[in-house]
Amino acid sequence: MKKKIIVLICTGAVLMLSFWFFYHSGKPVNPLADVTRYKIYYGSPNEKIIKKLAEFPLVIIEPVFYSGKQISEIQKDGTLVYGYINSMEADRWNHDLFKKFTEQDFFKKDGKKVYIEEWDAYLMDMKSTGYRTKLLNEADKQISDKQLDGVFMDTVGDIDDYFADDPKEMNAQQEGLILLFQDLENRGLSIIQNWGMNTAAKTAPYIDGFMWEGFQYTKIREDQWSLNWIKKMRGLSDEHGFKIFTVSSKEKAKSAKYSADHGFVHFYTPKDYQEW
Repeated sequence: MKKKIIVLICTGAVLMLSFWFFYHSGKPVNPLADVTRYKIYYGSPNEKIIKKLAEFPLVIIEPVFYSGKQISEIQKDGTLVYGYINSMEADRWNHDLFKKFTEQDFFKKDGKKVYIEEWDAYLMDMKSTGYRTKLLNEADKQISDKQLDGVFMDTVGDIDDYFADDPKEMNAQQEGLILLFQDLENRGLSIIQNWGMNTAAKTAPYIDGFMWEGFQYTKIREDQWSLNWIKKMRGLSDEHGFKIFTVSSKEKAKSAKYSADHGFVHFYTPKDYQEW
């Protein structure tokens, strides 16, 4: 009897190990897994800048300024190129895209659009099927057609910020974002999400990267909210396999070390992203 029990236990263990191996070997490899440094640059390119971008393992750019040929030049030695897409805000400077939006695409509070003066943009409604379709069309045009490696979804944090006091609306916006991410995933596009820690708890299965801007050493070390989220984001990263990227504009060495100590990849820049 004891021998039979031992055999059954061993058989069960083998089956469990086989299932684990099959499951994990079948999961797609995160293209960002080996990235140890990166560059964000939203300015217009020239020949010199394209050569400099090609020196990084990963670059995040504003794709409207690039041709497919220029993207190919950056990628030729293995550089991953991710293109900026604004998820929750409509930038007025991007005239070609902005004019495509209809009234139903804008989020409205008390019947009025929400204007974000700092960025000269409007808050958008991720619940809108039409809005998500327009973003997908933009991703097709700027990301897929130019053969970039992935998409950098900016302003996801607006969902956490603007709807913190309205859980029902926050959930609806998050569900809309997940539908968008699923469509991008179906297009074979890798996704880096910018900000939105609460939202990341739901989008984690669909992203390969998460970006935390404003990762200044002293600010983070003295802020309990940040310390709590470091722990939570590390847990999500371990569970779902996405990479965490940080950005600082101060305390270069300390911020970079603190980021690395937590297993994150850091980018320091005292300048605007549009400056080299």
